[in-house]
Amino acid sequence: MVSPTMRRLFICTVLSVLLIPGLAQTQQSLSQSRQAEGSNLSTSSVSAIVTSPRARVGYLARARLWSDPGVLSPQDILNGPENPEGFDQSGVLTCSFAQAGAQVGGASRKFLCRTAEGQTLMVKYWDPATGEGNREVFSAIASTRLMWALGFKPVPAWPLTVRCRDCPADPMSGRGARGARDYLAAVAAGLGSEGSRILSGEDDNQGWSWQELEEATASLPPGPERTAQRTHFAALTLLAAFIQHGDRKPEQQRLYCAGPVDTAAGTIRTKDNGRRSLLFERPDAVSCREPVVAIADVGATLGGAGLTSSETNAKMNFDQWRKRQVFSTHRPGEQCRARVTVSMAAGSEGRGNPVIAEEGRRFLLDRLEHLTPDHIRALFTAARVDKLRGPSTPPVSSEVLIQQWVEAFNDKVRQIASEHCQPMS
Repeated sequence: MVSPTMRRLFICTVLSVLLIPGLAQTQQSLSQSRQAEGSNLSTSSVSAIVTSPRARVGYLARARLWSDPGVLSPQDILNGPENPEGFDQSGVLTCSFAQAGAQVGGASRKFLCRTAEGQTLMVKYWDPATGEGNREVFSAIASTRLMWALGFKPVPAWPLTVRCRDCPADPMSGRGARGARDYLAAVAAGLGSEGSRILSGEDDNQGWSWQELEEATASLPPGPERTAQRTHFAALTLLAAFIQHGDRKPEQQRLYCAGPVDTAAGTIRTKDNGRRSLLFERPDAVSCREPVVAIADVGATLGGAGLTSSETNAKMNFDQWRKRQVFSTHRPGEQCRARVTVSMAAGSEGRGNPVIAEEGRRFLLDRLEHLTPDHIRALFTAARVDKLRGPSTPPVSSEVLIQQWVEAFNDKVRQIASEHCQPMS
């Protein structure tokens, strides 16, 4: 079982989403909340909003999905989004070994490390000396930075060099001689830095499935809002196939409040010896004006997604990613289906090989075509794919390795451009 500590430390990736009919009371309350004056708004005191299942679906339905990222330069892609944690991507982060990854839970290579300021970080690491480690060090950077550049909102991951003091030879197991060791790492702030989670119970890790999100968008009443939301959802779905994001079990997704919480909309109770402050929302009230849907982890991407999301094949594997076609083969007049195998843990609600509407295809293509070759090169340079070398890596330059990824990326864009799908019904 994954510990609460590890859950709070997970490297997360955040996006957004939508609206649903049959929830008129919730929608009206939210509209009234946006117009209300003198509300008791809090930006930090509420860990989570606890509401009814029906009201939570209303929040899910009204959440933001996409926003215009503005004009980004290749240097902006290299630098990444705003860095509230102040991580120095060009320097070395020094910390002291705190706990072996095996004790934290999960199979991917990681460990806990504590900074001089007392901050505990979960470090997913790659050892450049041995060419071994966690490939999410590279994929988490590339995928979150791509999503951000396209206008989808992730919790950013930053590429760092971590100097681990008193680190065992194998920080995953905690075994081996101790000493100072340098690793390539991907580190991100937890989802709690984004805002209060929106729950229908007290489980802080409550998620949602892609099926639930799909049904929410499809249930919108006819009109511009429905068209926009379904278009953005289809674009997000196609992007997930583009990066081969198959590890999409419900707990990988989150719903949270990006804006201030109206604490007058319910009763605040503390839990876990005061560590968590929950707002129990009244049935007739809406406490969040800016709900956002989040995807909490895109580490198992840019490879060949599979039933088990294997470390070698599903994460930053050039050969596997290059040969995966974006769309499944279909006859003229048939629906387009993006090609992605979801993990067994995600099940049928993970929506493997999803149907893509023409509006979503065109929307994502337009965003991708805003990226020049220099933008794409900056994307893979930021991810340090040239450092992903093992015993079988050809002895070629960094420029050649990065260019290979750029060409594979452009080929997938061409596949999207050459396809034509059925419009939304």
